[in-house]
Amino acid sequence: MKTPINATSVAARRRLESDTSVPIITQAARSTGRAQGAHAYNPCVLARPGAWLDRAAFNPASLPDDLIIGIALAPPVAAGLILFKLPAVKMLGAALAFGVAGQILVYLLWRRQASRPQASPLIAAVFGVALVGAGAPLSVTIVIAALAVALELVRARYLPAIRAQAGLLAYAAVALVARGAVLTYINPVTGKTVDLAGSPVHDPIWTWFHVFGSALAPIEIYNPITLYVGNVAGPVFATSLLAVAIAIAWLAYARRLSLVVLAAFFIGALVPIYLFHWDLVFQLDSGPTWFVAGLLLADRRLLPDSWAVRPVLGFAGGLLALGLRGRGYGIEATFFTVAGIQAVIAVSAVINWGGALMRERWRRNRRLRQREAHLRVVNDISRAS
Repeated sequence: MKTPINATSVAARRRLESDTSVPIITQAARSTGRAQGAHAYNPCVLARPGAWLDRAAFNPASLPDDLIIGIALAPPVAAGLILFKLPAVKMLGAALAFGVAGQILVYLLWRRQASRPQASPLIAAVFGVALVGAGAPLSVTIVIAALAVALELVRARYLPAIRAQAGLLAYAAVALVARGAVLTYINPVTGKTVDLAGSPVHDPIWTWFHVFGSALAPIEIYNPITLYVGNVAGPVFATSLLAVAIAIAWLAYARRLSLVVLAAFFIGALVPIYLFHWDLVFQLDSGPTWFVAGLLLADRRLLPDSWAVRPVLGFAGGLLALGLRGRGYGIEATFFTVAGIQAVIAVSAVINWGGALMRERWRRNRRLRQREAHLRVVNDISRAS
């Protein structure tokens, strides 16, 4: 006679066999499961999203690098879309199109390799476009996004030792060739590239120096709250200091931010401010300045391993970025300063890599010559014997 299946019999069998892997299933549960069918609860559906949210909230350093940077870029991009509206949407669409195409190309080219290169074409494209003025032609945005993706693919495949943001290098290269095309800004209030007098709209730093003179108190030109919110002319996704501060706070929480470099940048920026007797709040209340300093220069993944070099880079970056404003440069001085620092780091990495390769090749050739000499001696001895 077959023993009926109920909770009491299963519990008794568990006590005897200590089989904790067998669930307690009653006849009522069986009938309920048949009735529900495909609508039965599956805990695996919510387990994976819950695990990702738990990691992001309590252990963000364990997340992938691209995901950490993507979350950091979300507030500045959202602020740019709110301030500059349709032009920002077009520029973001171009960056995402080329970035996604680059990600697909990476998957198709290197999917069969055991060790895939760590390429981030999508992040590079967004970084390159983020520094462009909202009034720039769409063709300039397309060129920067395409060049950023190409540089990132080449770096990841052939020169992975280079620690530089390809998007920033692409922006600097196009800005040098196209001159003022990338610096075409839009007034977010009027949505135009010219002011009431018909003159081109410039960033606050350029306007303060060239139009009103560096001796004028900048508080008479711009409200610090307006600069902090980002409701001024500037780069499309790097104007709001509030959004940049949120991004920097996230990177610090995810342990991707070098506080030493950021503090050294701040100290270096104080030197020209006090030498030229500038207004401290106006000079440092700049979203583009801290966007490049916090998200690019202070990124630990892009810094050299030497702890002695890092504060030097931060101090030099702040000193040059703010010091060049006394020569009439606007916020683009910060972009070119950090791009130059990363280019120098990249060149030094290539030189060190080439030197290490040459030393290894010389050692290998020397061992081969020694091996040939030893074989020659052994052959001579065998012939003599």
